[in-house]
Amino acid sequence: MILIATLLLQANAPDIQLDARVRARQVTIEQKGDARLTVTTSPDGGNLVDVQAPRANGRRELRDVDVRVRAEARIADPGQTRNNNRGEAETSTPQ
Repeated sequence: MILIATLLLQANAPDIQLDARVRARQVTIEQKGDARLTVTTSPDGGNLVDVQAPRANGRRELRDVDVRVRAEARIADPGQTRNNNRGEAETSTPQ
């Protein structure tokens, strides 16, 4: 029973996982803009990025900043991706 549960959990586990927690006493924002974090895999097996960070809301300095990042990447089976791509190509409309 335990072996089956372990195998099921491993099947859903990401191929690559990053968990980070960053604390800073002070953060100074020098330039306006967007910050993004992305995770990509090829072939794509489903990726997740979750960032928990305070919003600046126009402020140039933030104090006692706590940021948490969780990123997971799954690499799809190349055989399944190849079959899916063939199916998509056959059903796509010509341009």
